[in-house]
Amino acid sequence: MARLRKEDTATRGRFHKDFLVGIIAAFLLFSATFMTVRAADSALSEADKGCLSCHSSEGLKKDLANGETLALHVQGEAFAKSVHKAIGCAGCHGDVDLKNHPAAQDNIKSLRQYAIERAAACRQCHEDAFKQHEGSLHAARVSQGNPLAPVCTGCHGSHSVSPKTAYETCVNCHSAALGAHRKWLPNAGLHHEVVSCAACHAPAALRMIDLRLYDSAAKGWVSEKEGSPLFEKLARSMDADGNGLDAAELRNLLREINRDAIAAPRTLRGRVELRTGVEAHRLSDKTQAIKACDNCHSDGAEPFRNITVSITGPDGRPVRYRARKEVLSSVLSVESLREFYAIGGTRNKFLDVLFVLALFGGIAVPVGHMTVKWLFRKYLKRGEGR
Repeated sequence: MARLRKEDTATRGRFHKDFLVGIIAAFLLFSATFMTVRAADSALSEADKGCLSCHSSEGLKKDLANGETLALHVQGEAFAKSVHKAIGCAGCHGDVDLKNHPAAQDNIKSLRQYAIERAAACRQCHEDAFKQHEGSLHAARVSQGNPLAPVCTGCHGSHSVSPKTAYETCVNCHSAALGAHRKWLPNAGLHHEVVSCAACHAPAALRMIDLRLYDSAAKGWVSEKEGSPLFEKLARSMDADGNGLDAAELRNLLREINRDAIAAPRTLRGRVELRTGVEAHRLSDKTQAIKACDNCHSDGAEPFRNITVSITGPDGRPVRYRARKEVLSSVLSVESLREFYAIGGTRNKFLDVLFVLALFGGIAVPVGHMTVKWLFRKYLKRGEGR
């Protein structure tokens, strides 16, 4: 009987403990959700909060006549972090009459038709990109009625638009691209990492080299803190003549950035990018893509004539500062650019000389050793003959 009482007491103790843990976990989850909602809520305008009072409801949708379902749910937190937060809901949905919303009738025939028509709203602010896109392969596929051809929201999203690399965008549809490139492109993985997709697939666009700050300890790009834009100010202070950073100024900039570094120093990783993001919309058919290696791997290649140094901004977009093209070939840049060297493109004369000396030394040492050994044996044989 005593043993049963003891087990019953232990069971009640475990129950109370588990119940208490459950209460604490529920409280923490509720607190985290509440704080997230409050954070998103405080970042939005009153008008946007009014829209989200309905559109933040999970499962909000509209059934179309063709049987498809149009999702009307908008995540407030995602929208608060998007680049479109500044223009608000009315920036893209200015045609909505709040006095008659939601309308009893509308002419939405299909999700595809709605996506194509809504792209017209993007043109209000992005006319340059729209003109570039009109001559692209994607636009041609849309005109041909290809249901898989992306419109603006297909690549950029809608309510959660945020900056991301072209590669991150492209692989959403072209997931087999890396495998296809490996069939003909040497070191395809590295190329996909350091060359923007549009740098080859928009052959008419102008390219450049962007030297972006990289944290080798955290294994990621360095981001500037919200409300503390120091990079451009620091770069300007190093650029004494205002004509772009030279090799010595770039070295001093990196030293200043790493002055208080505790872990591995921040370095620069080069990427082949388009000079303007707008031109990334001018995508051509893959048969017209750049495939010749000497477009980058040759002395004086076009991308290496325009150089920028950058950091990832708080919103995900790069903050760039101009550098002189000589930084890629200067002796003073050997330490600054130790993680960026394009064979044949960044012709650093100092490294070329070191390579020749190393090659000559590698050949001279064994040849000299064999020569001395041969002469020594010959000398010994002469001594024995005497």
